[in-house]
Amino acid sequence: MAFLTDEKLVIVGAGGMIGSNMVQSVLMLGLTPNISLYDIYEPGVHGVYDEMCHCAFPGANISYTVDAKEAFTGAKYIISSGGAPRKEGMTREDLLKGNCQIAADFGENIKKYCQV
Repeated sequence: MAFLTDEKLVIVGAGGMIGSNMVQSVLMLGLTPNISLYDIYEPGVHGVYDEMCHCAFPGANISYTVDAKEAFTGAKYIISSGGAPRKEGMTREDLLKGNCQIAADFGENIKKYCQV
């Protein structure tokens, strides 16, 4: 299978429903074989990794981690679907506050580990 690029792509939030679908879409579209799955929830991201390994995408070089440095180092492209879901009793303001912190951490990780 020919890929558009061999550059590393990080999918943030890869352990969730949207992130896991992004992984499969990237491979089906032949965008890059080098994908780092990143999520803070290890059982979820590990499960997505296992699932993708069983999908038989020729040439795929998939890894997973809960370590931001490992995920972001050397990345040329990043897709983020990471964020906290709204929980029972939360207001939209509560959700926004939590996700603002997640976005700030995301930016810091890019700044620290994706410098060329």
